[in-house]
Amino acid sequence: MRARLPGEREQTILVCALIGAAQMTWGSIVPVLPLFMEQFGLGVVMLGPVIAAFAVGRVVANIPAGLALRWWRPRWYLHSVLIALALVTAVTGFAAAPGFLIAARVLAGVLGGAAVTIGFAVLVAGAPAERRGRAMATATVVQMGAAAVGSLVGGIAVTYVGVQGAFIASAVPLLLVIGWDVLRPAAFYWDAHTRSVSALDVEHQRGPAPRARLSGGWGLLAALAGVSFAAFFARFAGEQGLIPVMAYGEGGMTPIGLGIALAAGTVASLLVLGPVGRWVDRGARTSVVLVSAVAASAVLIALPLLGEPFGFAVAVVLYSVATSVTNIVPGVVTGEQYTSREVGTVVGITRTAGDAGAAIGPLVVFALAATSAIAGLVVMAAVLLVASAMLCAVMIHKSAR
Repeated sequence: MRARLPGEREQTILVCALIGAAQMTWGSIVPVLPLFMEQFGLGVVMLGPVIAAFAVGRVVANIPAGLALRWWRPRWYLHSVLIALALVTAVTGFAAAPGFLIAARVLAGVLGGAAVTIGFAVLVAGAPAERRGRAMATATVVQMGAAAVGSLVGGIAVTYVGVQGAFIASAVPLLLVIGWDVLRPAAFYWDAHTRSVSALDVEHQRGPAPRARLSGGWGLLAALAGVSFAAFFARFAGEQGLIPVMAYGEGGMTPIGLGIALAAGTVASLLVLGPVGRWVDRGARTSVVLVSAVAASAVLIALPLLGEPFGFAVAVVLYSVATSVTNIVPGVVTGEQYTSREVGTVVGITRTAGDAGAAIGPLVVFALAATSAIAGLVVMAAVLLVASAMLCAVMIHKSAR
């Protein structure tokens, strides 16, 4: 007797879990890398090249991984990449020289970047149109949960089983989620690519230059890439950079207080994302983008005015919620405006733009903050507002045609 396929909600969570498990492989080794450097007798300064190596691998992989979805079946493609990522991550713990470690982190970056690009492309292309907002909200929730669990797994593993054991432990969730898909496959999402091919081929045959055309247009793609750049720019320069520095300074917060505020921001985001996803499914687009961008920008501008810990903690929570909400609409618009076969390319390009923002943001903002923290905050707010306004303008123009 043939087993019944899992329901649509379980399949959505499964695809999100494949993405989240990939991200856990680098989140869980954050507490491990400084200890690994000590084994080589190297100072913390070597962490820079190791972290940069992983980022370089991600940037290199995103676009080629997305393009390959035009020809390769997504299920075996993603499974192969994830299994390779699990093996590379586990073997990295046994590196005997810094050069091997850096090479392994570059390869992990390539595989990790490819895995997330493939996973998001599959999710965006396969999510039912009437529930795409909730699917994107679910992906954000799973990502946030995976990041939190990953750091916990890494900390526990390195404490009780050592550095090598921690690298192996960080690869285990990947294998477990792949096993979940083997036993109860997310068939609706895997088949979405195949279902769209024949219709796409017919559509492309009607156009004079199929290689130069995208169904949603290059202008929209540029706007989506801009929002991705802005989101990562603000996240890495702000949430993971200038905001903690200001929290300890102007905000008068302790490390424990900041940790509680960040955790509260995560919980608040989880509570808000579900209703926002349903709002998006009812047709909201530009309003969600503008409200979240204005809210995040307003918090950034207000930070220098908050001179006591409670007010600063509330600002941290609001900023976390606003930037989390920003992630929903671009994925929904991508699924609406581009064919399933094009989504991989679009996701690869937008993720590359995001990784560029993650690299450029801290450099620009901290260079400005060396003279004036307000200047860094204003730049982050401006980048968010301009990118969001551009996306809204393109969406309004397309809907008016």
